Amino acid sequence: MSGEGLADLTAPAGKMAAPLNTLKRGRWSPSVIVVTLALALIAVIFAIFGFLCWQAFGTIADAAKAKSQTAANIVADDVQWALGGAFTGLKFIANLGPAALDPANRSTIETALKALPSGAQLGLYDAAGNGSGNAAGSALPASIADTGYFALLEQGQEREIPPLDADASRFIIAQRLGGSSFAGVAILVMPMSLLEAFWAPQHLGPASTLILNRDDGWMVGRFPALPGPLDVSKTSAFWPEVVANDSGTYTTSPPGGTNRVVGFKHIKELGLVAFATISLDAAVSSLWSSIIIVLWLLVPIAVLLLVFALIIARMLRQSERTQAKLSAAVAHNEVLFREIHHRVKNNLQSVGSLLQMQPIDKAIKVNMGQRIAAMSAVHEHIYRSNSFSTVMVKGYLETLIENIRGGADPRVSVVEQLDDLAVDKDAATPLGLIVNEVVANAFKHAFPDGREGIITVRLDKAADGSGRLTVEDNGVGFDPAVPAKGIGQRLIRALTEQLGGVSTMEAPATGGSRFTLTFPLAKTAN
Repeated sequence: MSGEGLADLTAPAGKMAAPLNTLKRGRWSPSVIVVTLALALIAVIFAIFGFLCWQAFGTIADAAKAKSQTAANIVADDVQWALGGAFTGLKFIANLGPAALDPANRSTIETALKALPSGAQLGLYDAAGNGSGNAAGSALPASIADTGYFALLEQGQEREIPPLDADASRFIIAQRLGGSSFAGVAILVMPMSLLEAFWAPQHLGPASTLILNRDDGWMVGRFPALPGPLDVSKTSAFWPEVVANDSGTYTTSPPGGTNRVVGFKHIKELGLVAFATISLDAAVSSLWSSIIIVLWLLVPIAVLLLVFALIIARMLRQSERTQAKLSAAVAHNEVLFREIHHRVKNNLQSVGSLLQMQPIDKAIKVNMGQRIAAMSAVHEHIYRSNSFSTVMVKGYLETLIENIRGGADPRVSVVEQLDDLAVDKDAATPLGLIVNEVVANAFKHAFPDGREGIITVRLDKAADGSGRLTVEDNGVGFDPAVPAKGIGQRLIRALTEQLGGVSTMEAPATGGSRFTLTFPLAKTAN
């Protein structure tokens, strides 16, 4: 094979290899797509699950805020009722003045305080802070002279609710006795269990609390109990928000402490703020239990989905390898087919060259050379294309006609009206030989004495889907009654039978001649 022929073979293969490599680099393989889609599906499932969990957490937090606010409102109403009665009773005692310390009035005072909550104790103290007529053995202190609230009342303050002291099981309400002249102090000691009675019906859950604070931030009561005084205005970042609003909720997350939802309500008449807190951790504990249960279901499903995706990906990779081997074999076969057709073309050209060297009639050399060139051209057209089962014949016929016209009378022109039809590879050579015989005969016999003329070659699809070749000239025509001589007509009939078609040669009334061939097209043709 010549260097030129080798270049013809390698050039199309090289042009084809680059797009294939580009395609492999730019496209994901099916196995990668399957695993990627499986991972994406798993990610979407867990993302939706996470969103639902986040939404459920928000719903629980909103419900906890609403519940804490409702509880704070109820506790505020209960405290206002309980302490309001206590304030009224203490006001009654204060109006008695120094007579309140008279043991004779003790029964009257006790009768006035019967409406107070169970467990409340009354203590009366003189101007020196010493107990006056208090029941022996009670939890009341013998003297309050050294307390801060006694000093405030002595200085003229009418009433005081002191902060929690070391005894966190109670809270105290102190009332000044006497008008401009200080006569003593009456105190009501309320059990902290009172707040428990308010807390229990709310069902706020574990780690919940009820708190009573003064307007200045000092804590006066808490359930569960908290020993010792506490100034919330200095420990809570939310105290400014509490002071600025009559009621509201907020969430607090102290470092190392319990996450809480806090609802508050001002009791302006008493100068107190009621707080109800709910443990957010306890509220969402059931949610966490549900999340864990769902995860026990989702994780195995996700693992199984990934395992199935990996199995399918492995099968696809094996299929890809098989397809790659098949593609390589097909590509190798295409190269072999191309090389075979190229060698056939070269061999035919060699036969044509040998023919020209033979001492035979020149006309016979020309006719045989054209026929060999027609056969060589179809092989060249096939190996230059990538189709080996069908041949698009337009380019092939154009080349063939151009070769015939190159050696013919230049005063005769050729008009080509060729549709690009697909024919079977085995039909391309007979069709080309027929075109060669008919067109060459038209050049040779239709225009004698150097006259000008036109040869029209038309190829189209007939109404029944078959191919139709028409070669028409405006030359001197022929007499159909005169039998044809030579090998040309016999060769055309034989080639027509090989095509499985029908051919006719007629002399139109307008002059010239017309050759018509109908033949089946390839099954892949549109």
